[in-house]
Amino acid sequence: MNLFSRSLSFLPTRSSWILPGLRRRVGQVLGQRSLRQRLALSLALLFFLVLLGVLSAWRMTIHSSGEARLLNHSAAIRMLVWRMEVAHLTGDRKALTEELEECEVRLKPLPLLVENGLLPTDSPWPTLLLQAWPELRAHLEAAPDPENQRWLAQALPSFTGLLDQVVHGLEQDLESSIQTLRWIQGTTLLGALLLTLSIVFHLQQDFFTPLKVLLRSAQAVQNGQFSARISPHQPNNELGEVSNAFNAMVERLSVLYEGLEQRVAEKTRELQHSNHLLQLLYRTATRLTEGDLTQEILLEMLVDVERALDLGPGIVCVRREEDSRAYPLATTLPEIERAALCESLGCSICFGSGHPPTAISEHHVGAVHLVSIPLTGGGQWQGVMPFQVLAGNTLQVWQAQILQTLAGHVATALANARRTEERHRLAVYEERAVIARELHDSLAQSLSYLKIQVSLLQTRLEPKAAPELQATVEELKTGLNSAYRELRELLTTFRLAPGQTSFTEELTSVVQEAKRRCGFDIFLEQRMNNLELGANEEIHLMRLIREALVNIERHAKATWARVTLEANSLRQVELCIEDNGQGWPATASPDGHFGLTIMRERAAFLKGVLTFDARPAGGARITLTFIALTPYTAH
Repeated sequence: MNLFSRSLSFLPTRSSWILPGLRRRVGQVLGQRSLRQRLALSLALLFFLVLLGVLSAWRMTIHSSGEARLLNHSAAIRMLVWRMEVAHLTGDRKALTEELEECEVRLKPLPLLVENGLLPTDSPWPTLLLQAWPELRAHLEAAPDPENQRWLAQALPSFTGLLDQVVHGLEQDLESSIQTLRWIQGTTLLGALLLTLSIVFHLQQDFFTPLKVLLRSAQAVQNGQFSARISPHQPNNELGEVSNAFNAMVERLSVLYEGLEQRVAEKTRELQHSNHLLQLLYRTATRLTEGDLTQEILLEMLVDVERALDLGPGIVCVRREEDSRAYPLATTLPEIERAALCESLGCSICFGSGHPPTAISEHHVGAVHLVSIPLTGGGQWQGVMPFQVLAGNTLQVWQAQILQTLAGHVATALANARRTEERHRLAVYEERAVIARELHDSLAQSLSYLKIQVSLLQTRLEPKAAPELQATVEELKTGLNSAYRELRELLTTFRLAPGQTSFTEELTSVVQEAKRRCGFDIFLEQRMNNLELGANEEIHLMRLIREALVNIERHAKATWARVTLEANSLRQVELCIEDNGQGWPATASPDGHFGLTIMRERAAFLKGVLTFDARPAGGARITLTFIALTPYTAH
């Protein structure tokens, strides 16, 4: 039971001033918890309490105004008594008669005080006054004499004492009425206050708080938070029904909104995915066509593809049909892992054993799931681009389409780079052929002429000529022959046409020629991994090797030598030429040799590092390390 029902618990079950069934009706209203009906009942009770207070005050006002008049009436009787005594003593009979009549008139209503409830029913004072009045009047009308005066002196105070008792009774009745009014007003005020507090409390609990919650929830829904719900513990009134209806409405809106959100999210993801793929294709095409093709560009492309297509590490492998192994031009795998993977799988898994692949192929080797995309573009086949597929994933159709498109771009870029390199190589060979013709027409003929003149000079010298002159002429002849031989070798090198002799074959020929001249073994080890060098790189590298072998022939006094040339997948080329000769002179710095200076200049052109040091087991060693540009790198 709430405070409303407790505030009505004082109502009797049956009462003549309460309509029949009011208590039952109030219980039904409170049981229904209708906010409108409960508020109307509370206001009716509050109006009843206020009306009760007003009526009681009005009744008390009327009652007190009558008692006030009676008090004034009693005071007037007291004054008349004393005035009658004065008139009796002075002998003013006229005034005495008037005052006696007036006093008689004022004493007649005194018995009505008891009948009207102004004095208690057992109050004897009005009756005693009326009983004492005839005798007092007789003595007042009598002639004044000493005995009469003595009687009046005793009777008048007694009579006024009776009047005082009547006034005292009136005052007690007035005070009792005022006290009753205080209790009624206090009780009414307390009831009105409690009822008001109850109304405010229940309005706050059953109206304002649920309304605030409803407003917050409505604002949340307005801001797109369809998960907002009103607590089910709501008052069982109109706002509770509104809250339930609001929850049902938001639930339906949430379902509709979630469905729309899912569809929008799906379409957005599809658009974003398509946009990312288009951006990937655009970035790749831009990178491959804006400038010269470099390994860094291919690495950036591989990283983009791995991120966009959710693939594992990839490799760009280039190979010509006549090559036995492919060259990993770019890869996101560390070199050790890449080498281990390629050694374990072999090139045949990507390239096949017959004709170059023309379609995407997938391979499962142990835990490795490999997808290989052929690099075919511009009417040429350049190699393959394998990617590892992450565990638990499969290659989707759209991924295969994107990979084929990217492979076409990469293949076209490789073909363009190769054609550019071929044009550059052709230009270099043409320039070298021009230089060879110029050298043949000028320096070679001059050296030939000098050789003939030196031979004639040697034959014309008398046999008994000075030995110093003979030695000088012989040394001059040897120098001219050496210069002429080197010039012929240079002319032979310059006259090589593109495609006639590969770099590895030419290097083998140079080493064999040096072995024949030196008369001891010169070992050659080549591990280039199908790395193709540029035309200028080949020329400078070959001239540097020739110069080193000539130095070994002339100055090393060695019994064997070794030339090692190797390259890794990072395009790092290392050339090592060593022998077991006498090593570098202790008194002369290698910088003093003109040939070594030329070798340093060639190393500087290759942007490499050239070192001269001694072998731990004896002999000299020359090491050159540089990063090859390869046919797919700008010059």
